[in-house]
Amino acid sequence: MAAAFPPPRALRPMPRFRSVFMPLVLALALSPLAHAQDLAPAEAEAEAAAPSEPFDAAEAPRDLTLYQAEVELISQGASERRAAAARALSQVLVKLTGDPLAAGNPVVRRALASAETFVSDSRASETSSDQEGNTAVGGVPVYKTTMNFAFDPGSVDALVAGAGLRVWGSPRPRPILWLAIDDGRGARLVNSQQLNVVKPLAQRGLQRGLRFGMPAGSAVEQAAAQTVWAQNPEPMRALTARYGVDVQLLGRVYRAGGGWTADWVLSRGDQELSRWSFSDPSPQRAIASGADGAADAIARRDAVLIDAGEPGQLLVELVGLRDGSDYARAVGYLQTLAVVRALHIVEASPERVQLRLDLAVGPEGFARFVASGDTLQADPLAPEDAPRYQLKP
Repeated sequence: MAAAFPPPRALRPMPRFRSVFMPLVLALALSPLAHAQDLAPAEAEAEAAAPSEPFDAAEAPRDLTLYQAEVELISQGASERRAAAARALSQVLVKLTGDPLAAGNPVVRRALASAETFVSDSRASETSSDQEGNTAVGGVPVYKTTMNFAFDPGSVDALVAGAGLRVWGSPRPRPILWLAIDDGRGARLVNSQQLNVVKPLAQRGLQRGLRFGMPAGSAVEQAAAQTVWAQNPEPMRALTARYGVDVQLLGRVYRAGGGWTADWVLSRGDQELSRWSFSDPSPQRAIASGADGAADAIARRDAVLIDAGEPGQLLVELVGLRDGSDYARAVGYLQTLAVVRALHIVEASPERVQLRLDLAVGPEGFARFVASGDTLQADPLAPEDAPRYQLKP
């Protein structure tokens, strides 16, 4: 087991942001269940709504960490930073929707071209490759730069609605991870003192918007290693319930052929939510597969639609346009909106233009999308079927 899962080694000093941020992220992703109060009780989890039930994003509590992502920069150019913002927004959309294919949605693809307009904050940090557990080139560390993005929740929620995607709301369950590993010397249960072993699963869980709890590793729990290995959730429920939750992920990882295989079963109470297996030459990737399967299963159960109205055409009026610059700014902004499929000028006069918009959402969804931006503001006295907008100062 030592060869596949090496013990953590001493690290060189990191830049301040990285040295504080990374341990904190891992601690949040995998909470040792010896501190059961750190975990949200299962009773506080949101019950799944009917698949057709609309979801009002404005009324839902927000977990702001779901709107944040970290990506590596390939170069320092402006085009790469734009591409990095698109990759980060794709990550955020996967976390928010629970759909690993969210970035392929046609409306989302349009929005990714202007992903920087969704960014509320960003910062760069630098670290050397050997601090990430990799081998430096010729004994010299290879430095890489990562960008940490925070996206505006209102704008991203509007994009999810406009794309017709489901949203995986908060609070989310935090499954207890019961993981047994056999590297040829018998199955052994991983506990909260061995976080380095399950770090790949923790990191992948963060990318999917899901955190896990780890058992403390008591003698009673260690004795249950064979039950975990047998993939039998029912006898583990009593141990899981000791930590105040009822969602558990049982996994077993073992050598198979020239690589590793991971078998998983996710359950809530007496209900089995999903079973899956994954094989890979890398034991780390095999372990990480538990996060993807768990996120997929929970999101299928809990994700609901945001009510964005029926797609169609809408007449809108832009007023207070003083010159060509104002006109270009207002109309250009509408042309960049991912939910605007086409735009036609109906009538134009000094300081005013009327447009017919072909929308991927209804009037409510369009209004929400515009309200989340910083370009146009609605006239509250305009009729609902003919909204009127003017440029923000």
